[in-house]
Amino acid sequence: MVAAVAAYELARRAIAPDRFLAVRHAHDVLRLERALGISWEVSLQRAFLHAPAVVDVLGAVYLCSQFAVTAAFFVWLYRRAPDAYRRFRDGFLVATALALLVHWRYPVAPPRLAGVGVEDTVARLLHADVASRLTDPLAAVPSLHAGWALGVGVGLVLYARRRVWRVAGLLYPCVVVLATVVTGNHFLLDAPAGFAALGLGFRLTLLLSPAHGARLVAAPRGGAVR
Repeated sequence: MVAAVAAYELARRAIAPDRFLAVRHAHDVLRLERALGISWEVSLQRAFLHAPAVVDVLGAVYLCSQFAVTAAFFVWLYRRAPDAYRRFRDGFLVATALALLVHWRYPVAPPRLAGVGVEDTVARLLHADVASRLTDPLAAVPSLHAGWALGVGVGLVLYARRRVWRVAGLLYPCVVVLATVVTGNHFLLDAPAGFAALGLGFRLTLLLSPAHGARLVAAPRGGAVR
């Protein structure tokens, strides 16, 4: 998993997208949101800017959720349900590969770089544009933050023993999506695109699996799924 994530990040850094095209695509996304009546990025961020402490917390969620929380989830899932770990691992990897292909062929600037009136709250929090320096900043669609968060949430709902963690699994994707929008890193439509990428990743993994037809089943209280 670590090697795959490292390869993904190296591939993202190797991509040299057309910034003008990425901004144009971002405005296409915004036009679609306006047609659907969900272009809420500016108003949502402005509402949260009145609570700077909350904005900073959401910035921390954005920075930690994709890798730190996901890594902790996979360590936990490996110990809790090894068979489920393999299915989730493969589903995440295929979804990430699909997302990377879209990032390469259809670059999309995040709202903070698209000139739509949204500011970069993470850069303000850290006094530096860390996100742009670490990875390709023109890869908003699909949102892997959202897709991976959904996968983590589903895993917690299916395999956690305690109710508090299952409830956390339900809330976690919502909090991550909120963080991506409030920090200016994603449009609202980027989230369902990320969810779709994850779903397709799991579907392709299931179709290609030697044990085609196996289903994800919640682990019993006594141990792992078999």
